[in-house]
Amino acid sequence: MPFNMMFHVAHRRLLFILIVLTAFFSAAPGEPASQAYTGVSDADMAGRVASLLGESFSPDSLFVTVKESRAYAEMNGVVMSGIRIDAMRLNALLTNRDAALSGDVDALASLIGYSRGEIVLLEEDVNAYFATNEQSGFSNLRFDFSPSGFTARGVFSAEFIFTLRIRLAAKGVLGLGRDGVYLENTAIYVENVKQPDALTQQIISRVNPLLEFSDIPFKVVFDTVTMDDTSAKMSGSPAKITGGSTVEWKKTAKD
Repeated sequence: MPFNMMFHVAHRRLLFILIVLTAFFSAAPGEPASQAYTGVSDADMAGRVASLLGESFSPDSLFVTVKESRAYAEMNGVVMSGIRIDAMRLNALLTNRDAALSGDVDALASLIGYSRGEIVLLEEDVNAYFATNEQSGFSNLRFDFSPSGFTARGVFSAEFIFTLRIRLAAKGVLGLGRDGVYLENTAIYVENVKQPDALTQQIISRVNPLLEFSDIPFKVVFDTVTMDDTSAKMSGSPAKITGGSTVEWKKTAKD
């Protein structure tokens, strides 16, 4: 056999051996390459993420899908800042899957490195909170949502030499801050007279932030706020996941 032909045959055999060895060491037979870095399967991870979210948020219902490094979750009946949240949705990047092995609620902070979220807040749940909570100095405070923002009416109590009770009305919008959801561009009226900005800010500071993101133990991004006649939605457009493994759970009477 000519030398050139022998060289090419040997070269092709060497390439074949290298390809086989690379495939062998990249992933075990039947194991997706994307999961070769962890001993936790998508099914086990979905269960662990669901457990951690359940312990952290105590939702009425929970739906979790995990596919490789992504997790999608839907929760209903979550409580944040004392207010019931009708729905919370998350699309999260799992940066450290093995962090979930501990089963500790704090593992969420290291497990989820980044998430896009969505919160749906009902007008009736905001009013239910203020009907039983007067720590902010308000009593009988009721909100009315609309696509253009909100109006609110209630009695505000302030302590000077004596207790001063003021019946007031307000209008404004809900806005996103770095640490929560705030009442923004708010004007306050007493007997139909618009109040000075200094007084308005002093009163509104008793309510702001309406929701605190510190109740979420990992970073979540929200981009927009939209409102209608019954609800407000703070959204970062979390996309659903197709495929993967899913866990569902719903609270029962005995829970």
